[in-house]
Amino acid sequence: MFILYLLMFICYCFYLFSVMFERLSKKARQFEQKTRDHVHEYADAGLRTLILAYRELNEKEYEEFNEKFTEAKNSVGADRDDKISEVTDQIENDLILLGATAIEDKLQKGVPETIDKLAQAGIKIWVLTGDKMETAINIGFACSLLRQGMKQIVITLESPEIIAAEKGGDKNSIAKVSKNSVQKQIAAGKAQIYASKSDAYALIIDGKSLAYALNDDTKNEFLELAVGCASVICCRSSPKQKALVTRLVKEGTGKTVLAIGDGANDVGMLQEADIGIGISGVEGMQAVMSSDIAIAQFRFLERLLLVHGHWSYRRISSMISYFFYKNIVFGTTIFLYEAYASFSGQPTYNDWYLTLYNIVFTSLPAIALGVFDQDVSARLCLKVCNTQNLHPVIKWQFQPVYL
Repeated sequence: MFILYLLMFICYCFYLFSVMFERLSKKARQFEQKTRDHVHEYADAGLRTLILAYRELNEKEYEEFNEKFTEAKNSVGADRDDKISEVTDQIENDLILLGATAIEDKLQKGVPETIDKLAQAGIKIWVLTGDKMETAINIGFACSLLRQGMKQIVITLESPEIIAAEKGGDKNSIAKVSKNSVQKQIAAGKAQIYASKSDAYALIIDGKSLAYALNDDTKNEFLELAVGCASVICCRSSPKQKALVTRLVKEGTGKTVLAIGDGANDVGMLQEADIGIGISGVEGMQAVMSSDIAIAQFRFLERLLLVHGHWSYRRISSMISYFFYKNIVFGTTIFLYEAYASFSGQPTYNDWYLTLYNIVFTSLPAIALGVFDQDVSARLCLKVCNTQNLHPVIKWQFQPVYL
């Protein structure tokens, strides 16, 4: 007998908490309600929860699955992920519930202060996390993303109507009821924002609702609601959903999107964003290898954006104007000389002059401007956030380092 891919089931439940219960065998649900209650208690205390389940397979079942899984994994094409999901769905069912665990996960040093500073600079911060909703909300308050007095718009599929449809077992009926529920909640949230534009709102949506909110006929309304909120938290998000949300904001708003993450499940999000920043830590180096910029801790993001981002923006703006001027002057003199020489092809400058020109007027000014040009000091940049040239929407996968 084989206990197949227990580790794979454990990893999934970080961001697919509800899916784990849906995949349980009907004969192994005697402790389901008690486990749910325990998980909710852990989440309310700010702990990160984990659901454990397993399934026993005989050798023939394993070999059949392994053959299909290897074929899907080695396939090349746009539907590779869909093929892998289809094969794994055939085997990831009739699980036996083992129980639940919870661990305390502390924030890195300087995370609340960094988020508060970025918010003051006019940067919109979204959290895409695999944690349960209660855990994500507690973390949101801990890192200053959610504040006391901020009104919360919660979109979830934990209503009695949805639970009753799930007990019926008809997938088409469940999908229809869930989609209608998400659309109604989005419409109600938009009406709430329009009715009171002076209040600050926070949008909190779980993974199951996000799957319907990202449909083609719903995603524009969802984006409009999310953009109108001061903070957005997407709970129980899968790696694919993180990438889809990033793409939605990038294409829907037309703004620069920056993604920051530290784990392998953030790779799709980092590659989808305009700028990807990876955090090197206990989660491995996959995010760093897939990103444009690597930092050691989240708090370094403050100086990277507000100080070096401001300096770099100004330097690039100046250098673009400078290179246009330099090339226009260089080309104009050659054209005028060729007209004077009756377009005989006689060279205007000898090789030494061309080499000297490129060294003096191309390399040295760029190096000098990049090293020495600072319109204001770093201390002043951090003290007074300049938002005129800083309008990215940051997608932040919250994954704190274990302390």
